[in-house]
Amino acid sequence: MGSSDLGDQALLASVERSVRAQLGLEPARASVTFLGVEPIEVLRFDLGDERVHVSLGMCRRPMTGADASVVAADGPRAELSITTKTATSHGASDGEDELWRRLAILAAAPTVEGVVYRDGMAVDLGEPLVSGSRCTGVLVTPSTLAPIRFADVEVRILHLDPMTATELAWSRVHGTRALRGRWAEQRVDLLDLRRSAVSLG
Repeated sequence: MGSSDLGDQALLASVERSVRAQLGLEPARASVTFLGVEPIEVLRFDLGDERVHVSLGMCRRPMTGADASVVAADGPRAELSITTKTATSHGASDGEDELWRRLAILAAAPTVEGVVYRDGMAVDLGEPLVSGSRCTGVLVTPSTLAPIRFADVEVRILHLDPMTATELAWSRVHGTRALRGRWAEQRVDLLDLRRSAVSLG
């Protein structure tokens, strides 16, 4: 059953209700529109020292690879989330507007480019997540937010860990699992968008 049968608005409303209930907060929100693509909203939840940003709109359509001739009716549906320190995202002058837009761009990629996100996937944006950040990409990982069921559709929330350009290049050779190991060993603060790259020597 496609999202057109379910009703896009009902599906998105169900996803938003679930995320709000899981985080226990009302979000701030922004809408980003791209030519030829339905609007992507970004919900921002302030959790004291942290901020959680969640896309809303990517799950309208099942993710389908760019080489497919038709949209896979049973393809995976998902939204994206990224968590940052409040201290590194406390206003437009510190990159808040940029982060909203970068997340929306990532959420539009399945429709625009036929991207199918999966756990362990590294994505290179080719530009910093926010001005002054060394992080130019993200690593897709499981989220602590539970999947949302609506009718016979399941929508997963996929978490994004920021990656520096150096980490992206290193992971292409050694794999993202090895990079996660380096992050854990060195206790890298993945919430800090202005952190240095992990030591990879």
